Amino acid sequence: MTKQTDYLMVLVMWKDAHADESWAHVDDIDDEPYIVRSVGWRIPNKKRGHITLAQSIGDGGHIDHILHIPKGMIVSQTFLTTK
Repeated sequence: MTKQTDYLMVLVMWKDAHADESWAHVDDIDDEPYIVRSVGWRIPNKKRGHITLAQSIGDGGHIDHILHIPKGMIVSQTFLTTK
């Protein structure tokens, strides 16, 4: 069982899927990724192939606002706390 003390705060930069605005000319589409920055408590070993973050941690193993980011979309991770 994972303990709360195993959770580390992390900043994850990752490439997100995104949409352009309504109608656009095909030549106006850029080839740059859409980079998102998410901060949360990293929850280890919960979903294969993903990094799992939680915004909030409560007593008894409860977490809230859970985000699963596919590992292939991650640009970088910066840990903001240490054990």
